[in-house]
Amino acid sequence: MKRNTAEIRLGDSQEQEGDLPVRSVGRLSGKRVLVTGAGRGIGAKIAESFAREGASLVITEVPGEMGRLNDVADELRQTYGKEIEGIMLDIRSDQSITECANKLKTDGLDIDYLVNNAGVNMLVPALEVTPKQWDQIMDINLKGTFFLTQQIAKGMVKRRSGSIVMLASQHGVVANENRAPYCASKAGLVHLTKALALEWAKYGIRVNAVSPTFVATEANREHVEDPRFRRMSLPKIPLRKLAVPSDIAEAVLFLASDQAGMITGHNLIVDGGWTVA
Repeated sequence: MKRNTAEIRLGDSQEQEGDLPVRSVGRLSGKRVLVTGAGRGIGAKIAESFAREGASLVITEVPGEMGRLNDVADELRQTYGKEIEGIMLDIRSDQSITECANKLKTDGLDIDYLVNNAGVNMLVPALEVTPKQWDQIMDINLKGTFFLTQQIAKGMVKRRSGSIVMLASQHGVVANENRAPYCASKAGLVHLTKALALEWAKYGIRVNAVSPTFVATEANREHVEDPRFRRMSLPKIPLRKLAVPSDIAEAVLFLASDQAGMITGHNLIVDGGWTVA
């Protein structure tokens, strides 16, 4: 992972995508976090935010992204000197989830914080969505996320502590065109968050969600800088700018950490005001 300090224009402002706010390093020392989909963008930035705070990491990606994930792991080790374990995980596969959970158990990698970042979207008109497309989105965003969470939570239950953060979306709260399966999956994830928070509170496990608006990354630069996209989207955001990965990483870090020790079942919407009205 190369630290990215290129400016990305976000409406009326500019921000450095690669920079995180300066904070005291080490308040999560001795903790271990699992971040899914950490090979790029938001997931990589979330992993970096935890490493800055002294946490050890288990980061995952699908088979085709393992090279990129290894780059992220290498840089985090070099920069923060922490234990970083990269694991292949196809969250669509029950077998892959089981293998991941078994490896964690075999290697003695107890997970204190789980961040379910892996997700997928397809822009398809509702009248054209196929069963295959529907299943792919649901299998990753909702089904696979649940069953991975179930596996990781078993260890948290035994230790009577843990914190889980789901990456949902503003589109799980408000609708948008050409995203029917995505909206449904993220709405389901928001309510799943509440259900698990209620059921697992007795074990000392907190479960929360972060719901971003559109996030500007290097990977989607061409899309978010397209004039048509900006004309359609920026007027809906009162702050008149898109989010950057560090905005989301900081929200996740807060909800996962003891600073949010009295917060569970909450959906923190990081949308610049999109859902206000």
